[in-house]
Amino acid sequence: MQKICAIIVLLGLTAVSSAQTTKPAAAPAYTVLRYNEDYSYLRDASQRSDFFDPIKFIPLSADDSWYASLGGEVRDRYEYFNHNLFGAGDQDRDGYNLLRILADADVHFGPNLRVFVQGISSSEQSNQVPYRPSDVDEANLHQAFVDLKLPLGDGTDLTFRGGRQNLLFGAQRLIGPLDWTNDRRTFDGFRATLSSQGNKLDAFWVAPVMPVKNSFDNDIHDTDFAGLYDTWQVPGAFAKAHTQLEGYGLFLGKNGVTFPSEATGRENRYTVGTRLSANPKPFDVDIEPDYQFGQFNGGEINAYSVAEETGYTFDNLEFTPRAFLGFDDASGDRNAHGGDLDTFNQLFPTGHLFFGYIGAIGRQNIIDIHPGFNLLLVKNQTWVQSLSLRAEYYQYWRQSGQDAVYQTTGGVLRANAPNTSNSIGSEMDFLLNWQVDRHLNCYAGYSHFFAGRFVEQTGASEDIDFLYAAVTYKF
Repeated sequence: MQKICAIIVLLGLTAVSSAQTTKPAAAPAYTVLRYNEDYSYLRDASQRSDFFDPIKFIPLSADDSWYASLGGEVRDRYEYFNHNLFGAGDQDRDGYNLLRILADADVHFGPNLRVFVQGISSSEQSNQVPYRPSDVDEANLHQAFVDLKLPLGDGTDLTFRGGRQNLLFGAQRLIGPLDWTNDRRTFDGFRATLSSQGNKLDAFWVAPVMPVKNSFDNDIHDTDFAGLYDTWQVPGAFAKAHTQLEGYGLFLGKNGVTFPSEATGRENRYTVGTRLSANPKPFDVDIEPDYQFGQFNGGEINAYSVAEETGYTFDNLEFTPRAFLGFDDASGDRNAHGGDLDTFNQLFPTGHLFFGYIGAIGRQNIIDIHPGFNLLLVKNQTWVQSLSLRAEYYQYWRQSGQDAVYQTTGGVLRANAPNTSNSIGSEMDFLLNWQVDRHLNCYAGYSHFFAGRFVEQTGASEDIDFLYAAVTYKF
């Protein structure tokens, strides 16, 4: 019944959306972080041309300095696995449906004080158990925070934020809201942001929140995540290429951590890294190295990760093809019986963006090469704002033959075994994305994982098939 209701809502909203042929000239694109959207331009009634504009700017004071903005999202996605986890036991899943509803209210009390609240309802419709923790959270508080902005002059502002909030930094290799899953990732804590022309410095101290079915979501016990993250828009000759340099230092402290090659204990881990991204057309480049140190269960942590993706866009060819090549190298433990730990900790990433939509592989003890291409098939036509195809191939190896293979969740996919290969396998992904208009998006994809020698040597080794299709409506 829930699925049927969602489809009815989507069809109704689509009919309303398609009736609007004129979009606001300054209308912002809907984003993963809805709190970043600014609808203050709708004070000018002449800018209102979208059906939902009346709820995007609701005056709360005579001078319109106090106002509220309401928004939401409905996403319905069907997924089908054949031989998930390579056909290993009760965890093998077939077809099921995932429904997610988000609703938000952004209330501004003048230019320097605002309150943002977002609720979430996520559910799974199938006869299969157990549920994945990332699938079901029937009704919960996803975000609720207060922002206080202090203008410092010369275009510089200092904003203090406290409460439950999403975090997204850089390319999301280490920190992202995990929008792909039915339950998004969120944190409880504090953040301060110093913004000036071309630079933004963030400081935060938070605790990750654990989704709990039929109960209020609370912090993960004894887990602290803190950091400094600086984002600099490089000026001068580099500005034309949209060159951005990021630098960061992060801390993760948690109890009860278990690594396959080590005991269970306390982890205090520090990550220092940088990211350089630029788009000197027709090229684009993204490079991000990281180093980790600290203590685990009395031993020393010494780990690293290097990631890059370089692309070339053929602007003058039909379908504007972009070819790209990516590479990842994240360290694994070198000595299963030593006291020190060399396994990289991927922290809180949006992993499917970099290691495939099946979600079998995470950024720990991994070497990966992934070539691919994008095609823009249709653009700015009736019923088609854009239609694109992405194809990508991944080849995976263990970085260390003394460590396990890890999932995107950070859990162990396959434990290490003596005298086994480092070849994990490969994955092929195809994703067709149809942006109908500003509100409505549809996508469908197919992925296939070819089990490699290490998988064959350590248990069930069926190839994995993954099919999915989704409809999302935002307002």
